[in-house]
Amino acid sequence: MKKQISAEWINDTALLFYQIFSVDYEDASFNTKIMAGGGGNSTLCSTWTQLSDDFLGYRISKKAYKLLLNLISGEDKKKIIKQENDIFIPKKIIYDKYRGLFFNNAKGVVNRKNSGKYFHFDHNPSNKKVLSLLKSKVKEIKDKPDFLNELANYVKHVQTVDLITVEEDDVRTKADLKLKENKMDALERDKLLKTKFYNLHIV
Repeated sequence: MKKQISAEWINDTALLFYQIFSVDYEDASFNTKIMAGGGGNSTLCSTWTQLSDDFLGYRISKKAYKLLLNLISGEDKKKIIKQENDIFIPKKIIYDKYRGLFFNNAKGVVNRKNSGKYFHFDHNPSNKKVLSLLKSKVKEIKDKPDFLNELANYVKHVQTVDLITVEEDDVRTKADLKLKENKMDALERDKLLKTKFYNLHIV
């Protein structure tokens, strides 16, 4: 059932972005607003964030994986099963029991660690970059007869949610902040961390 819902959402999301970005708007300020990005600075970006967690892939960095094993109890280590490039983490056992390790509104490495937060779920690339990539993709394929299928497939791979350490998130955040425009894509942000990523299956 979830796969059917996700496929429908992907197609609907692709159509939404096609309808928005296939139009040339005369109002420059409107263009700026819809491309604002951020966690919720624009309705468009907020819409993407709400939908993305339901059909985008999750990953975990090698450093975050090793740190997680060091911070949880020996018994709970058995709940994290590594099979080649996939890691399965039972959500109710790990994320509920150790919620403080993952979720806190503190900013900066020091403040986060002082609050007990050691990991961060990072949208990669940033939502603002995703909007830019989707806009470019729509312009590229809008005249193709099978544009919607191509765009839907692109949507499925344009962003991941990465479980990384707060230090790794700090590296990415600082690098992105230096760029006012043309934010880094996923590959560029991955290269900054110089690490391996595993697929992360949260069940």
